[in-house]
Amino acid sequence: MRQKSMKKYDIIIAGAGPAGLTAAVELSKKFKILVIERRKPGTTSSTWYSYADRAAKYNIEEAVTTRFKEIRFTSPTQKHYMKDDCVVLDHNKVLELWIKRAKANGVVIRQEAFRDYKYADGGVKVITSKGEYFTRLLIDAMGSGSEIIARHNLIKRHDAWVIYGGLIKHEKHEKPYFLEYYPLNDKDNTYVGIHPHSDTETNIYVFQGRSNTMGNPAELKEIFNKTIAELEPNGEKIQNLGGTIVSGSLKKYALDNIIFFGASGMLNPDGCGMGFNEILKQHQTFAKGIAKAMKKNALDQKTLSKVADSLRDQETLNFQKIIGAFSLYFIKSKGKWDGGVKWLNAMGEESKYWMRNEFTMDWIMKANLRLHKVIPIKETVSMIPMDNLPFVLEQLARFSVKAATSVVKNRMKK
Repeated sequence: MRQKSMKKYDIIIAGAGPAGLTAAVELSKKFKILVIERRKPGTTSSTWYSYADRAAKYNIEEAVTTRFKEIRFTSPTQKHYMKDDCVVLDHNKVLELWIKRAKANGVVIRQEAFRDYKYADGGVKVITSKGEYFTRLLIDAMGSGSEIIARHNLIKRHDAWVIYGGLIKHEKHEKPYFLEYYPLNDKDNTYVGIHPHSDTETNIYVFQGRSNTMGNPAELKEIFNKTIAELEPNGEKIQNLGGTIVSGSLKKYALDNIIFFGASGMLNPDGCGMGFNEILKQHQTFAKGIAKAMKKNALDQKTLSKVADSLRDQETLNFQKIIGAFSLYFIKSKGKWDGGVKWLNAMGEESKYWMRNEFTMDWIMKANLRLHKVIPIKETVSMIPMDNLPFVLEQLARFSVKAATSVVKNRMKK
């Protein structure tokens, strides 16, 4: 009798962050959706930037606070100005927009913590802190700390950028802040991120790379306080900022009637802390795949895994793994990321496609060859751990052969 009294939904989404809300907005056009979130829906401690074309395409221009023509990267001896039409977003406003659109489509959003799930009647019974619900499909958008992923021990590998900071209210400067990333050149390999919201409010944070762990943002509090004392001694923190941007891989990206999306599905690319932008890029493709599977009532693990795989190009993944390996170990070298900025300079105006995560095969081959030229093999071997080294060298060699073959074919055509 209890099961009959349970409220039923076509899809339940656990998590009301960017992944969960974008999926809800798209899928609610065709399905009855419930979103559950353990915290107050629409709040976040993140900070996001994107690009003018994406803000327009995905209808979030209303949340744009500032615009820039470049991203600045610096290291002890190098500088790179990545030319692009960039926008900094009010992260709370973005979530508010998505919640408003989801509710307009009939989505039910509840502040309830996910507790458990059980298979029943060809679907899933979802148990929360406040009740039980039935659904044909559960989308896990709970992030890298997902209880489902932990229960099934699904994480194969994960690295992370650990972040701690805040929205700082400060005096207007004669020289305003830019969208920028630079190192502190300290023993802990700490970097500073600058996301200006206005002339007098700026998201400032410190971050560090972690290998095989998600890390703890609170560990960076002291470094952040020292950084702010130097940058903005009279500044006031008006909102906290912190968390982890996790990348890696899972043993499985779906189970029967369950699929992982966003950070839960390790959607962030290696070596590029752009999880928000990946969700912008992929949520419509994801929703189309889910809609198709729902229509066919094909919600088995194999079918849902194909939906998850559609978000990942293997050549791009291989390239990102190489960059990910260098990202975490460049900073341990004497130059503290000098090699990385040298590579960006070698890419010139084409460097922007790295942060955009928009690659053609020709770009990937060119990027690998230029990376290989600016970072000597001897230095590579000294920086990359032995368990990563065979893969990195294999991919560099493979792309070198492909590039050479491509050159020969082009010459023969001429």
